[in-house]
Amino acid sequence: MDNKGSKKVLILYIYEILKRYSDANHKLSQSRIAELVQKEYGMTCDRKTVGRNINALIDAGIDIETYDENNVGYYLREPLFTDSEIRMLIDSVLASRYICGSYARELVEKLLSLATVYLSLRIPHVLQADRWIHTDNPQVFLNIELLDEAISAQRRVRFVYNCYGLDLKLHSRREHKYEVDPYQIACSNGRYYLIGNYDKHDRVTNFRIDLITDVEILDVKATPFKDLHHKKKSLNLAEYSKHAVNMYDGKKVSAIVRLKEERIGDIVDWFGKDITVLSREEDGHIKVRVTGSDKGIQVWAIQYGRLVEVLSPASLRQAIRQDVAAIANKYNRGVL
Repeated sequence: MDNKGSKKVLILYIYEILKRYSDANHKLSQSRIAELVQKEYGMTCDRKTVGRNINALIDAGIDIETYDENNVGYYLREPLFTDSEIRMLIDSVLASRYICGSYARELVEKLLSLATVYLSLRIPHVLQADRWIHTDNPQVFLNIELLDEAISAQRRVRFVYNCYGLDLKLHSRREHKYEVDPYQIACSNGRYYLIGNYDKHDRVTNFRIDLITDVEILDVKATPFKDLHHKKKSLNLAEYSKHAVNMYDGKKVSAIVRLKEERIGDIVDWFGKDITVLSREEDGHIKVRVTGSDKGIQVWAIQYGRLVEVLSPASLRQAIRQDVAAIANKYNRGVL
């Protein structure tokens, strides 16, 4: 080695080289590792030094397959994340519309730094992270941080809740800010939502976090979720997400829907496997019982209108009938 004062960090450099350049398909010889250390860190070392440091890493519990095992070279057998896992995380970032485009690119670059160099060669679309559909609200991460803090401290929050105008920019929905008792943050359909009690209405409302700006944590204790008149216990996020279909809260109902048997996957996608198949008909249709919020199921039924029919309860069926009639009226009149 040229720089003896850097001997202590050489083992870290070798470990980083193994993380970035080795896998089961790319085994590295001691000479190649030495070349990459020189290239990446400007440090010279010989093959024997590489071997000693790899043995030290193995003694420390790092799972490295050796030349003696495969007659080819060395590679990190169990990295913190596999390239496939990193790929899934990157795709999640790209599909997350609540993340600002510039932040999406930064996150992708950070995730790529945890993968081997070969991953970026296989997924060139990550280089276009800012071309995907993302919010233009740069406060999203700050919002999440402040809202998490408020939830932990059980404090009410105040914020501006926005909507898009014709100029395609965010504008406040009203003059006064919203005051909300925050309970949980949930991710649904590629969006982050704040679940909270809005302005003492004693009901749960879901706010898209990418539409929130100027969050303030107030020195006011939040109303506990269990104290809301229609809630009996603490908020279970998994149960709530199943109940609030399309992130619509409301009256919990048990509905019976009719659809083609081959569309059962659509039911599972939205309601999970906590459903009951009630009957199978000769024409290939089935009747299924699902549970969720009345408003959420209503919106879902309109979305899948050509594929499903809500049979009960009667009140929900009537609400859907009114929606369908309103839609039909729009398309029955001539285009102006």
